[in-house]
Amino acid sequence: MLLDCKYCKNKITIDEEEGALEGKLITCYTCKEDWIYHSKTFFLESRLAELEQDLNKKELQINEKNLKFNERINVLEQELVNKRDELEIQKRLEEKVVKFEGRITESEKLNSHQADLETKIFELEKEVKKASEVINDKNKNIEKKTNYLEMKTVTVNDTIKEKKQIAVNDVVDFKAFETKKTKKGTNKMKKNFFWSSSDE
Repeated sequence: MLLDCKYCKNKITIDEEEGALEGKLITCYTCKEDWIYHSKTFFLESRLAELEQDLNKKELQINEKNLKFNERINVLEQELVNKRDELEIQKRLEEKVVKFEGRITESEKLNSHQADLETKIFELEKEVKKASEVINDKNKNIEKKTNYLEMKTVTVNDTIKEKKQIAVNDVVDFKAFETKKTKKGTNKMKKNFFWSSSDE
């Protein structure tokens, strides 16, 4: 049978059948290289065995990667659960922030209102102080006028008392007139005392 040299590719003539050559050492007459002969079937079986090993190795790698991927997926799923829980907490925090913002706005309004109240208090205090000063001034003026009037009243009373004293001293003693026995003269004197002299 004819064989192709494994090295130089030249044709080699062998007297034996292919089945009998399986696993035997072959020497090339041209390049003098030796190699072990294997049939196509042996080669295919070897190749398939190698492919199976490669495939098994590949499957093992794939399984290992899948295991790692599954582990990673489990970790990521747990992280996702944690993140969702964190998002819920964050949502509640955001709601609290919104409420705080509303309270801060209200506080700012209250502060502004408080400032207005303080300004109003200041203005009212100024007005009260001004009114107190006006009242004090008026009280002083009233007191001065009252003192003046009191002084005038005392003066008038003294004058009236003096006039009354003079009038009392000048009063006619009616009993003296009554003791006179003259009828006409008594009546005439009384008449002259209470009425004017033009009536005589």
